[in-house]
Amino acid sequence: MAISLNIENLYKKFGNQWVLKSLNLTVYPYEKIAILGANGSGKSTLLKIMAGFLYFDKGKLSWVKDDKEYESPDFTFSSPYIDLFEHLTIEEHIEFHFNQKQTWNNIKTDEIISLGNLDNHRKKQIKQLSSGIKQRFKNTLAIFTAAEVLFLDEPCSNMDEDNIKLYQKLVTEYTKDRMVIIASNNPLEYDFICTKEFKIENGDFQLLKNKQLWA
Repeated sequence: MAISLNIENLYKKFGNQWVLKSLNLTVYPYEKIAILGANGSGKSTLLKIMAGFLYFDKGKLSWVKDDKEYESPDFTFSSPYIDLFEHLTIEEHIEFHFNQKQTWNNIKTDEIISLGNLDNHRKKQIKQLSSGIKQRFKNTLAIFTAAEVLFLDEPCSNMDEDNIKLYQKLVTEYTKDRMVIIASNNPLEYDFICTKEFKIENGDFQLLKNKQLWA
């Protein structure tokens, strides 16, 4: 049985300001959803709470599988603010990463590099890469990490049209058996895959689109 997410009356504040207020959300197994909102609205905060990076002030968040509740799922995460080891080459970084994590479907390093269109950069240190290629590499690592949930926070930041098309292709082809949650303001990052779109505004949460209703 795959994992699902239940959030009930969740509140989060920084200082005296409530960023999230009385937020309710259910995400079903294998579902793909988008979390939208202006900069500073709480999109990234919500993803970090879901992943267990941040705690919330009130409410309940539970991941459920086989009728058991978990504080955090088996997840993978890609975002511009996640750091890479700048002194490692792409090859070395992949090998280091997958010494700690399991690969999706036992995929090999050479195939990850090929599918991520990273062949021309495999021997380069991370610090030698452009910001767009770094983000492509982060997405590639996340997509090919074995996990039940994939969190993507503004995954196409600094990426050009070709890189965005590759991102869309990889997410479409390799996340069918996973839950995907995308925080974004850019339709190119989510509209091709997400069946539900939610918006955070002034701490409140609303369903903007549910393609499943008329699919």
